[in-house]
Amino acid sequence: MSSTITIPTYSLLVLILISIYFALANADALCDDVNSNLLIPCQGFLMSGNDSPNTACCSGAQIIDKQFHESGCSDREAICLCLKNAAQTLPIDLQKAAKFPALCNLDYISIDPNVDCSNHMLDPIAICHNMFKT
Repeated sequence: MSSTITIPTYSLLVLILISIYFALANADALCDDVNSNLLIPCQGFLMSGNDSPNTACCSGAQIIDKQFHESGCSDREAICLCLKNAAQTLPIDLQKAAKFPALCNLDYISIDPNVDCSNHMLDPIAICHNMFKT
């Protein structure tokens, strides 16, 4: 006689809600990282008259770029959404934003209001597709 463990429906619902909560909390933490490491130090370049990003800006952007590269799909999507929302809601100069990855030697991230952040399919070596450079 085999015994099976049944989990009441409400317990499954609680587990799902808890995992959604932690995913949203993690997304907020990632946005905090994007804000403190990239958007705040880079506002002089991205949102005002500075012709080039300063050292603090590029250093912070490289931290986010590395974090994006080393993250799983959901974290990459969260970082992407933070940058996309910033491009859509803040007075960012999109021409400067387009030059930003080259100026700071970034490999993975960019600031683009039109990027598709849901494009995080797995490629043959089981890492997420780079959502910004295809």
